[in-house]
Amino acid sequence: MDRLNILVLHSLGDPETASYFLRNHVFSLKVYSPGNNYIFHDTALPLPDYVRSTVFDAIILDVTFLWMRWAPTEIFLNLKNSYGWVAQCDSVKIAFPQDEYDCNELLDDWMCDWRVDAVFSVLSSKWDVLYPRYHKIGDIRLGYCGYIDDSLINMERRPVDKRSIDIGYRAKKLPAYFGRLGETKWTIGRDVARQCRRTGLNADIVLGDHGTLYGRAWLDFINNCKFTLGTNSGSSLLDPRGDIQRKVRTYLEKYPNASFEEVEEHCFKGLDGHHTFTAISPRVLEAAALNSCQILVEGNYSGLIQPWEHYIPIRPDASNFNDVLSTMQDRSLVTQLISNCRSTILDKEDLRYKNRTQKIIELIEKKAARKRLASSCDAVTKAALRYGDEMAPKYERYWRQQAFRRRLVRFVDGYPTVARFVRSARKAFRGGH
Repeated sequence: MDRLNILVLHSLGDPETASYFLRNHVFSLKVYSPGNNYIFHDTALPLPDYVRSTVFDAIILDVTFLWMRWAPTEIFLNLKNSYGWVAQCDSVKIAFPQDEYDCNELLDDWMCDWRVDAVFSVLSSKWDVLYPRYHKIGDIRLGYCGYIDDSLINMERRPVDKRSIDIGYRAKKLPAYFGRLGETKWTIGRDVARQCRRTGLNADIVLGDHGTLYGRAWLDFINNCKFTLGTNSGSSLLDPRGDIQRKVRTYLEKYPNASFEEVEEHCFKGLDGHHTFTAISPRVLEAAALNSCQILVEGNYSGLIQPWEHYIPIRPDASNFNDVLSTMQDRSLVTQLISNCRSTILDKEDLRYKNRTQKIIELIEKKAARKRLASSCDAVTKAALRYGDEMAPKYERYWRQQAFRRRLVRFVDGYPTVARFVRSARKAFRGGH
């Protein structure tokens, strides 16, 4: 098969303001296998009929598209209905979900109903729990939350002694429905920030959306950190159909200052910790590539890195920070940890976008050959050119609208009383749903 015709469905948003790893996740196929025909469609905008009627060799369901299962039920069902034609077409369908523990049964049903050919799971085990139906009939393969591209490998690494930040970290305060494991993602930042103030370290730790860095700014931040703080990605709570999430949201609307323990008691008592789902996060790969020594809450990290060999372990409550601080001052050990971590991550071929792309293309070719699809390169080339001409101005207009909305939300959030009034008015307008 000389050239493949591939449709990628995603909900990335404006690529210029998207996170580094998500942007690469969406567009890496074109970067590392440019000889094929591609249409990348953001499902925030309607899909043109001429694209819908085009026969593709493969349809890729990106993580950002699959996250729509978290949306309110009506929105999610409308999206599935709008793209219901995917279930009927014979194209090779490959899905790349993440956070599979959230609404896992909705995801499982989706994969079965749409006759998805292969699912790349970022979780290395418990596929029978996460995909009770699909694991019996489908093809599940191991993937990762993030990968390494050539530009990251070739990025100039600032000498450690020239970096101005002792410990750097960014994290959102995740809702309680990620369980205690998710709660640790922000509490470790809070606790380490306190320890840094006590010991006089220069920390750049920001918790919340306002600290988010995008694109090159994120990599420059890591490149200026002597040490990077981190945790496993994942959750210690399984929420099959979003019931726990809805309970938590409802409870927090009524009691916005409730502690994790209060929310757990009222919304998912006794359920946290029955399962633990973890995976190595993209920031671990980025910090490894950029020679920032990592201070990580001890965990599995997809089985790729080990404490004291690749990183400095810290307890979830930072109670061993004095030991961590002592280790930070051991320059010989720190240098060895940096070297070990970088070589281990870079030597893992499965973590390279180039290797990932090759596997996906080979999988498409193999499955498409079996299906004997009648895809036309000429037809897809024409559709792609038309799509680019017609959709570019629509995307630009939509991104501007979204940017204005984000600025307005940030402004309103700066005034809590106004923010509460707006949320109440929106809820009343929607009939309380």
